[in-house]
Amino acid sequence: MEPHDPAELRGLATDLSDRRIRFAYLYVSYLRPDGTFNPTFDHARTLTDTLRALAPDITLLAWIGVPIQGSDPDGFEINRLEDTTIRGSIAKFAAFSVSELGFDGVHLNAELAANGDTALLDTLRGMRESMPDDALLSTTAHALRLTEPVTFIPYPAAAHHWSVDYLRDVAATVDQIALMAYDSGLPFPADYRRWMTYQVVTATEALAGASTDLVVGIPTSEEWTPSHQTQGETLDTALWGLRNGLAQSASPQTLSGIAIYPYWETSADEWVRIIASAEHDP
Repeated sequence: MEPHDPAELRGLATDLSDRRIRFAYLYVSYLRPDGTFNPTFDHARTLTDTLRALAPDITLLAWIGVPIQGSDPDGFEINRLEDTTIRGSIAKFAAFSVSELGFDGVHLNAELAANGDTALLDTLRGMRESMPDDALLSTTAHALRLTEPVTFIPYPAAAHHWSVDYLRDVAATVDQIALMAYDSGLPFPADYRRWMTYQVVTATEALAGASTDLVVGIPTSEEWTPSHQTQGETLDTALWGLRNGLAQSASPQTLSGIAIYPYWETSADEWVRIIASAEHDP
């Protein structure tokens, strides 16, 4: 959105490489209520060209946000993705991000997508058709709904908690899927560790043998919210649950990596622990 000093970009490229980052999800824009994308990408091409020259092994993905819920003229809630015009706008912007802004692909963050939402599948297919064959298509996945007792506190199912079948359906339309294993709403560390273990085991086994890369989102946010209770949902509890889940999974090799969110709140000592964990579970 704004110009950056070349030294800043060199520092970013060095940090990304030193931290073993393979995919950088770079915020580009979000879909506004009027169906257009916010113009926050004036300097995106300079960023992608510079990072590609300095860190060519890192795949650069344009992160685009799409709030799914909207309102019709009468004030009733609607799913915006059911509108073919909206889907067309998203597909067009995805192609623009690759061809004009220089990204290697696009990461779609569409929230909140209800379990079984066919409009999300149509949106992803439209994006795929609009983008070059060699462009990477990535998307976020909501946490999986529990099908067995896992947490000490009752964990209610929500419409945006996905089933295993829907996870597979979405994964079949993309090259990469990032499971958002945070915003659990769980206040106790023990519950979040058990919940994370379940997410890792279930997702890796569900996508075993699929051609889609699976990454698991790990939280480093310092902001307390009802869905992200920082006394329980921490980097360390997430990493513990991740390791435990991989140890229990029948298909741990399904996991391609972890996705750190948000990068700008991840401290130097947290990066040390993340890298140490990656070395423990490469």
